[in-house]
Amino acid sequence: MDSTKIKAAANKALIAAHPQYHAWSSQRQETFRATMDQTAENRIDAVLLNDLLGIQCTAENAEDIWDDLPLSELNKLNWAKLLTTGIGDDLIMLNESMAESTSLLDFETLYDYDYDDHLFQERANKEQSPDYHPCDYYALRFSRWARLIIGDQFYYATLYSLAGYLTDELEEKGSDFIQTLIPHEYVDGKNHGKPAKGGFLWDIEVKANGLEKHLDELKHRWYHYQHQRWLELSQAHCQQPPAMYFQDVDQHGEQHLNIIFSNENALKQVRWRYFLADCNALQGNLAQVAELEAQELAKAEQWLQQTHQDILANFDPKVVKLRKKRKIVMAPGALDGLLKEGEDD
Repeated sequence: MDSTKIKAAANKALIAAHPQYHAWSSQRQETFRATMDQTAENRIDAVLLNDLLGIQCTAENAEDIWDDLPLSELNKLNWAKLLTTGIGDDLIMLNESMAESTSLLDFETLYDYDYDDHLFQERANKEQSPDYHPCDYYALRFSRWARLIIGDQFYYATLYSLAGYLTDELEEKGSDFIQTLIPHEYVDGKNHGKPAKGGFLWDIEVKANGLEKHLDELKHRWYHYQHQRWLELSQAHCQQPPAMYFQDVDQHGEQHLNIIFSNENALKQVRWRYFLADCNALQGNLAQVAELEAQELAKAEQWLQQTHQDILANFDPKVVKLRKKRKIVMAPGALDGLLKEGEDD
């Protein structure tokens, strides 16, 4: 990918966003990149679409054109867009929603951002359910998507806590193992695709050769096992020395990293403006993560095997447990991204 052409397009786009951009101080430029309004962003998108993909458009329709592009076209655009939005030495940006009038510049460290989000989630949960029980804070309960420049190259990154990474791996590998224990498939239900207010119904049923309720019980217990392990691992790791691990990920030719932080203290030592430098100062041996992952997977597989046997021996599918049923309504276009990804694959 021609980085020179991408940089030139980004510089031209920033001038389109504001003609005085290159006359400003570096601090003012950074603030503009992090806080620009939608109008300026649309001007940037129009220039990038024209210069990098040869698509003629205006600021008024650039957003719609961008959203309709196939995933295969987005890499060079995302690289250039990062040069117009990122902050700090590595031009990092979070691909996450933030409150209005808030940007990454409002948080010095990863911990500042993550703890603020934890408080927001707790308030939202309390508002939705008055009897909600508050949760203690542990680092990166939810992984974060980021983009940054490493060695003059564009990278996608996923930021994890060590506990979060391990339980994510449990979820993925556990689903495969459950499939071997109770083979099953997903089929369209009788109401799938029917029009509903605001979109259409999402009605997918599971077929498991008569063991549907056994499968449901196994998945229900598995969900609680994962949550419990995340909590136990978070508690265990918070007492460990702060560390960070880089893991290269194969993403269909994209440059992608998992960046794994041991605990809250590691987040406190990584500043957004000096992200890579601070991470490098904490870098540990990835083999330690691989060893922990193997231990957790072995433990989880044994748990699933024993739980499966217990369900087959003792579970009564005729006893109906009271669980809240949900009707899922999908908005029009909600699956477009998945469909585009399927086409590319």
